[in-house]
Amino acid sequence: MRHSRKLLALALAIATPLAGQTFAQERQRIEEITVVGVRDTHTVIVDDTLVATPDTAQLLRKMPGANVNKNGELTGIAQYRGMFGDRIQVSVDGAQINGAGPNAMDAPLHYAPVAILESLTINRGIVPVSKGQETIGGYVEANTYAGDFGTTKGFEFSGRAYAGAQSVNSGDVLSGFFSMANDTHIFRGFVMQERADDLEFPTGDITPSEYDRERFDLGYSFAKGRHEFSIDFARNNTKDAGTASLPMDILSIDSDLFRSRYTFSTSEGLFTAELSASDNEHWMTNYHLRRPPQTPASTDDPMRFRRNWAVSENYGFALKYEQFADNGTWLYGIDGHFAEHRSIITNPNSAPFYISNFNDVNRDIIGAFIERKISLNAQTGLETGIRVNHVSMDSVPVSANLNPMNMMMGMPVMMNNLAGALSTQFNNDTLAQTDTNVDAFVRLSYQTDGDATWYIGAARKTRSPSYQERYLWIPLEATGGLADGKTYIGNPNLKPEAAHEIELGLDLENSDYGIYPRVFYKRVSDYIQGTPSTNVTANNFAQMIANMGMGMPNPLQFSNVDARFYGLDIDSNFSINDKITLRAILNIVRADRRDINDDLYRVSPDNVLVALDYRGNGWTGSIESVTYADQNRIAITNSELKTEGYSLVNVMARSSLADGVEVSIGAENLLDESYLDHLAAYNRAYNPDIASRARMPGLGRNFYARVMWNF
Repeated sequence: MRHSRKLLALALAIATPLAGQTFAQERQRIEEITVVGVRDTHTVIVDDTLVATPDTAQLLRKMPGANVNKNGELTGIAQYRGMFGDRIQVSVDGAQINGAGPNAMDAPLHYAPVAILESLTINRGIVPVSKGQETIGGYVEANTYAGDFGTTKGFEFSGRAYAGAQSVNSGDVLSGFFSMANDTHIFRGFVMQERADDLEFPTGDITPSEYDRERFDLGYSFAKGRHEFSIDFARNNTKDAGTASLPMDILSIDSDLFRSRYTFSTSEGLFTAELSASDNEHWMTNYHLRRPPQTPASTDDPMRFRRNWAVSENYGFALKYEQFADNGTWLYGIDGHFAEHRSIITNPNSAPFYISNFNDVNRDIIGAFIERKISLNAQTGLETGIRVNHVSMDSVPVSANLNPMNMMMGMPVMMNNLAGALSTQFNNDTLAQTDTNVDAFVRLSYQTDGDATWYIGAARKTRSPSYQERYLWIPLEATGGLADGKTYIGNPNLKPEAAHEIELGLDLENSDYGIYPRVFYKRVSDYIQGTPSTNVTANNFAQMIANMGMGMPNPLQFSNVDARFYGLDIDSNFSINDKITLRAILNIVRADRRDINDDLYRVSPDNVLVALDYRGNGWTGSIESVTYADQNRIAITNSELKTEGYSLVNVMARSSLADGVEVSIGAENLLDESYLDHLAAYNRAYNPDIASRARMPGLGRNFYARVMWNF
């Protein structure tokens, strides 16, 4: 990583231990500050939640308002209240990670495997400006195991062994977390290996959908007096992994991750400094896992083999100071995130062939914010804040060679000429773009004399275009994981999105129940959406590719339109007695265009989860019903297909066999229902069990087990 040395030097510099002294008074001071507020987060603790999936994004299905766009077993993209992808800010241990894949094969939660995950939290509703730079669609935070400080000066060895297996793809995972700690130091390490074969559904297999991933982590934490410091390095290696909803599969994703954090606490406030960096290299192909492209004579066509090399380098920082006040807190901060992307498409059978897909694209953000939390009186709380982000983006000129044989006439010549015209158009455009975006929010909470706390919030949130939306210059499907089967071209002159939203909510809770409904409405100006391309050159190129059987005609171009999102989500729990609890989550979202009569693409159908949890002597169990409604509100612009509703039954149980040893078993889709997952996109690989471009099926019955040993 070219930036890691600078970041490491700065991290070590700010972590120089200062004069140590107890900060019990400071902690007591923090505990005294209580601002009237509402339950604005939902957290899943992995040790308490039995899950079979290796993909952390699948846990979002258990959260109000949330869901996941699934393009592969390790390729889940977070969705919240109808928005997904880059519109959702995802933090992994405080760091923002930009994956290397232009199609989000390594979406941010790819870098927080379930086997190392401690918790996953989603911010419900309006997100405070301090949480992230671009939170127009929501905020998700993944935290991995870091270990705990001891209580004495003597070092103690501890750890956590984790083993799991599932039947639906013969998958297994084995991991270990180990630490040596005393009251001042923690030395930690983590190793993981997980693999699986192709997935099964009731009438066949999803090919390719296998995966193979390994992970290695090393970290250190220091705490003394008012100071606490941590530094962590991780190596995340993904090998073969099928993504049948995308045009290519993963050959490898090799990632080096770095993060560091320092805090300094006083009786007046808390200072925090965070640094992060990642270097991600990604190879993908359309031939090594799926059937290679073929000619009409059903033989491999070497001229249609494609291999894509993509890299991302990114680093970030955040400096925050929380100032304590008698009636609340002030929070000040500046942060930055700097990313560079490259992607080159080649043909392993023809060295001269290439497409400079994205060429040294930069996307840099510097932000500053101020936030205030205050209790206006004993029953009323107010939170408000404002943020300013400066976004600068640029690209190096691009090029391509689609006529590697230097033919004088024929299809390759025409395609190469069109590609040359498109690259000239792009290179002559204004590639350097800057945006200055302003976010603001306010939330008012009122606690009644009874069990209720009422809530109202309003916000303005913004997002500048992604690098794909601005700099995709030739019709391709490198669209950040949209997976609608369409080819797209970008637009360097796109305007930033600006959302104005309002939310109403109620927290009704006591020792026997908790009900947390939220109603929301969000109107988005300059929403970025694909619309029919008017670029004649791009349209002609896409038609020629379609004639060769390698894509779809009639490409879309990223454009600014008007959109809106509105709906309702409810999180609730009811204690039937001291052993049985009823849980329920309801999600309803509507998302449509305001400029034309069309719905937005890939929005979660209405759904409800109802579960009964039983707590016995030494064991717990749950039975869960998950129901999805028909999804008839589809994006005509994206040629989206309708899906029918379905209901699934899941069961699980957990028991402690010995001190520190816990065994869990479960079954997903117990009745082996056949269904189509509306958020799983369409089949793009040859498969005798699934038609080309048909909706991907939901998984069949899956028995799974987990063993954890905490020592």
